[in-house]
Parts: sequence; structure tokens; C-alpha cells
Amino acid sequence: MAKHDLLTEEEFSAYKAPARAIQQLNQFAASKGKSAAQVKVLDWGCGRGRFVLKLRELGFDAYGVDIDPEPVNNGLPLFEKKGYHNKPLSVISAEGRTIYEDGFFDFVMTDNVLEHVSDLGKVMNEINRLTSKDGGGYHIFPAQRQFIEGHLFMPFVHWLPEGGLRKAVIRNCVKNGTEPQWTEVEGRGIEEKTRVYYEYSTDHIFYRPFKMISDQFKAVGFKVSFLSLQNPAVQKHKMLGPLARFVVTKPVINWLLLTFKQVELLIKRID
Repeated sequence: MAKHDLLTEEEFSAYKAPARAIQQLNQFAASKGKSAAQVKVLDWGCGRGRFVLKLRELGFDAYGVDIDPEPVNNGLPLFEKKGYHNKPLSVISAEGRTIYEDGFFDFVMTDNVLEHVSDLGKVMNEINRLTSKDGGGYHIFPAQRQFIEGHLFMPFVHWLPEGGLRKAVIRNCVKNGTEPQWTEVEGRGIEEKTRVYYEYSTDHIFYRPFKMISDQFKAVGFKVSFLSLQNPAVQKHKMLGPLARFVVTKPVINWLLLTFKQVELLIKRID
């Protein structure tokens, strides 16, 4: 997995940052009448910090945090090389706390991170603490009932209850060559791979209904807007586009996207 490798200039040059996230950030800055340099941004679950570095190069005052120190340490040397010495990446403590003071950030983002969070309430509380009074955020994550589990590339395994049936389906996928290419399991046998993938599915993936996550954000003081319908890929789709705009079918398409495809949330502090 990439987190084990140093982030290099060559890799970063080929990196394509999430355009939707940048779009939402630019719109936020414009709505506040701020330049990029005046907007403090946090990428929660930053890994090696590729997105943080991209935002820095776009002029934003960007930072990243992650629960795992390995990718953070593998990303920092490139930041140093580029002259960013003010601790742009840091590690979240075991208690779920970051090094930043209350209200430090104008905008907090997560990109395919919330499905890895076991204690969602703890993360929500910290995001709330870090967000300024007129701040907001953007969060994108896979829907609970996507057909293909996006980390293991195996169909429906996350739909199944933990136990023998899920493990059997994972084993069958491994036998058929349907698996991620993780360096951790290179050269291992079917049973060992099955064990690693099964434990990953139980210990590192926590899919939840979109409403549950929305309600958690609301509970700590945010207004929540769903953006999945406005995604350009949906709007430009020959079949989905018209249905997503038609008043009768719009709610149905929205529910299908939020349940089976992808969830995009825009949040805003209201307290």
C-alpha cells in the first residue's frame, strides 16, 4: 500500500487532486470574501498529505492529520523539500485529539475517510471543536450499500454479517483473483490472504446509513446539505441527468445515490 512509501516529487506531479473538493473549497472562500491564503483548511485522514500539498500549492493555508504516523512521516520530507516547515502534517492522538486550538480551521474536509472511523462521535466532536464559528466543511464517502466494496474490490462482502459466510465469500474472491494488490500479502497463500482481508473488513471498515452520519453532524451543531445530485458526473449522465432534475424522480435518484453509490455532504456551522 502506498502509505509505506515515501511521497516523491514524481508521484506528486502525477497526482490528480479531487476536483469536487477543490470546487467546494473555492466556493466557500468566495462566499466569505477571502483569498486562498486567508482560508485555513484541514484534511482529516490526510495519509501522506498529497492533497494538503496540492492545496498549499494552490495558495491555501492547508494542514492534514491522520491516525497513522507512518504515512504522515512518509509525506513530511517532500513538504520540507518544498519549503513548508510549519508542521503541515500531524498525528491524531489515541484520544482522538489534534494539536490545534479551538476554531483554528475555516474548512474541514474528509475524502473517503468516514467509512474507516470506528468512533464517529469522537471524530465529529473534534471536527466541531476545530471549526471556526462561521466555518464549514465538505465530506465525501462511499454509500453503505455500494455493490463493490471499494477497498477490497469484492462484491457485497460488506453487506454480509461478520462471520463464516463473509469469510467464505472473501476466500472465493481470492481464489478467483478478485482482490486488492497489497504489498502486505504478496506471496501469501489463500487462507492467509483471506484472514487479512476478513480482519480488514471487520476492523477497518464501518459503513453507515447516510442519515446516521448526517444526524451526527447536526447533533454537534452543523447544517447539512447533500450534494450527490449536483455531482457533474450525475448531471451529465444521459439517463440519470434528466431524472435527477425532474421534480418527480429527483428524490428517488437522490436516495439511490446516497444508498448505493456515494455520499457528498456540505456542512456549515450554525451555532
